[in-house]
Amino acid sequence: MLRVYGDFNDKTPDGGCWILQHAGEDIEAQPKELGLNVGDHILLYQDPDDFEVEASLDFRFVEVLGRQAWIAFPDWGSINRNPMPTRRRVSVG
Repeated sequence: MLRVYGDFNDKTPDGGCWILQHAGEDIEAQPKELGLNVGDHILLYQDPDDFEVEASLDFRFVEVLGRQAWIAFPDWGSINRNPMPTRRRVSVG
């Protein structure tokens, strides 16, 4: 399943995340390369070591943007906390 950065602070009134990036680039710049389709399921994360949640994609008008865009609707029942723990170096003294 495609893992996509999503900003959970910027959402549409019905809960869709509209700031979506893969490999540091907006997904709108790479829909064919990523094989995106309406209804696809992706994994959304905001901080790599916090949590991820399954979401479904849609392509629709986003009022704040004034145009159509890819948006993702999180399924909060699928939340997975701390999916990719960050390794930290410990220096001994």
